[in-house]
Amino acid sequence: MQLNRTKESTAGVGNWNLFSSDDIVKVEQTAEHWKAALIGIDKPWLCWCVNDRWSIIQQKLVLSVGWTPIVGNDANIKHPTILDGSVYVDFNESFQYPHMYMHFPLEWVFLYVERLAFWHSDLLLSFEDMQYCAKLFESLEDGSTAAYKTRASLLRFWEIKQSRRFFEVIGCTTKSASQSQFDHGCGWWRNFQFHPNYKNSYSPKGSAGDHGFGIMHWHRYHGGNAKHVNVSMAGHADANNTRFTKSKEEDLNSTYSLTQICQHLGIEKLL
Repeated sequence: MQLNRTKESTAGVGNWNLFSSDDIVKVEQTAEHWKAALIGIDKPWLCWCVNDRWSIIQQKLVLSVGWTPIVGNDANIKHPTILDGSVYVDFNESFQYPHMYMHFPLEWVFLYVERLAFWHSDLLLSFEDMQYCAKLFESLEDGSTAAYKTRASLLRFWEIKQSRRFFEVIGCTTKSASQSQFDHGCGWWRNFQFHPNYKNSYSPKGSAGDHGFGIMHWHRYHGGNAKHVNVSMAGHADANNTRFTKSKEEDLNSTYSLTQICQHLGIEKLL
């Protein structure tokens, strides 16, 4: 199956090249509903559901460290399972995009919550790494962001600075950090050089237009406080080999064994 890559299908995945000022006004209005849904939740952790079985394990892991899973979902999942203690938010209700990624609400944290932890829908962690993340995220001072900082290949040493980013595979951001990122036009979405608040000259090459390069730019050139989340990626079910032939739900079901990954991480009791 060849996935639809038209503008209409990708506007919800977080790409400033596909967004307009009218869209921003709509987000600002809609974020009031997101804010109302999260009132009283001190430690929200976004769990984006593209596969119900994986989402259930993620929710259990988040609950195990005393945080509240905030379940969002792509349009391919109509009725995600919501565990006791989790909260469901339909982030796409006002937009009805054919696809929406967790990057969409992640860009606008400053509009609706004081801090928000997040991770990819295809990442699972050991209990030890979960405890580490929970403590790190809870201790983040307002104005800071934490995420997994990628490493560049030493064989391409001349591109190390250009190719590193803060990978949104796992992290947490705070309200003031999110506001600063938006004000400087350096947030989580792709192609931040098209952000209406970005004023400098920047021409990303190759994958530099991917998510998270804006955060690295904010960190390097605008004094942004971004911390590295030092956890194992052994439980990351990367979709690179099937990215353009299968949906993420199909990829997780057919390419990876959830049971084997949980056993490897020592979290099989959550199955």
